[in-house]
Amino acid sequence: MTRLLLLLCFPVLAHAQIYKWVDEKGRVQYGEKPPPGAKASALRQEASPAAKPAPPRDLSSQEADFRRRQLEREQAEQNQAQQSKQRQAQCENARNRLAAGENSGRHFTMKGGERVYSSDAERDARLARMREEVSRACG
Repeated sequence: MTRLLLLLCFPVLAHAQIYKWVDEKGRVQYGEKPPPGAKASALRQEASPAAKPAPPRDLSSQEADFRRRQLEREQAEQNQAQQSKQRQAQCENARNRLAAGENSGRHFTMKGGERVYSSDAERDARLARMREEVSRACG
């Protein structure tokens, strides 16, 4: 019985006007009825009638939207797979270069037909750069 009474009163409460005013002590007060003589301002207007719901879209436009989303998802998956393959290839190349550098003895370059050997410190620095490249490409 009390539930029924509450349900019947709820729409009346939902449409009540709320006012804001300052009392004689300077405190802000809120209520449905301001005291006589108080300068009150309305905070909430009466509820406006509900807006009409959007008309349902036709089946062909829904199907076109579905196909568009499906195509976009497939393209995103293809792009992701392609990027993954590229990262994997870069990682493998970096690891191969590092393995070749670690297995080689002293490194040399040809300058004017002569072999110019690098020092152990230069070799270690080159290997450190290769290891960093592997960690970036494979990490």
